[in-house]
Amino acid sequence: MLTFYGQAIVTGTSSGIGRSIAKAFAAAGARVACIARRQADLDTLISEIEADGGDAFALAADVTQQGAAAQIVSTVEQKFGPVDILINNAGISRISPLTSEDPDLNIWWRVYEVNVRAPVTLIRAVLPSMVERGSGVVMSTTSQVASLALPVMTAYASSKAAISKFHESLTPELDGTGVLSFAVNPGVVATELGKAENVFNKTALEHPAMQTFIGMARGPRKSHSPECCADLMVTLAADERCKALHGHHLNADQEIEPVLLEAEKPDKGKIGKERLYLVNMGEL
Repeated sequence: MLTFYGQAIVTGTSSGIGRSIAKAFAAAGARVACIARRQADLDTLISEIEADGGDAFALAADVTQQGAAAQIVSTVEQKFGPVDILINNAGISRISPLTSEDPDLNIWWRVYEVNVRAPVTLIRAVLPSMVERGSGVVMSTTSQVASLALPVMTAYASSKAAISKFHESLTPELDGTGVLSFAVNPGVVATELGKAENVFNKTALEHPAMQTFIGMARGPRKSHSPECCADLMVTLAADERCKALHGHHLNADQEIEPVLLEAEKPDKGKIGKERLYLVNMGEL
């Protein structure tokens, strides 16, 4: 079993993938700061982690609030010490035809506030200390929809593509610092994402694009457990070989070992030659 001794921040830990990520890092030896808005769910999570011998504490916070990132990092540093790993997992979705949104796109842009602005702000908050110490890992949960053209998902899909590209683009800025950057696609996982307020634009359910999406959602899909994503993130943080995948968008529904073996080849083998696990626009 891989071990990771250090201080970790994990956002969006109320349920699902975030909950599994927090537990996985605690089991690996990290001291975990669990961030979410629902205090009761956080308290339950901390009790479960401590019952398994882990070390964690809860911090109820809205990651999109002005000054939240600095406050979260400051609180964790006072409690545990310098942050060694940041996992941005908090996220929301919006399923609606663009023309059915209000003209100011307030709900649409809220997806970017949670899925892009909050992660980037938290990364900005932890990076100076990590760079000064010469080590650290920043990671965000993305989605397979980042590379798909699905109806009524312009906000969610584009926000996940944006955060994946952010991690890729951050990589050259981190060269020589010892800090690593990754985006992780968890695959299809049953979570509470679709149950949150304002996910579905209920006033547009009869829109043809909405009906197409609903039909697609009802179709057969291969799903994965949230632990797959959690285990991959621990591997990326704890396995030295994963440094070769710095800046890449990795998939939890794929075995990581063959990817690591390919990355160990000269110029990263096929991964480098074909620019795999990156946000690409292919050309003829």
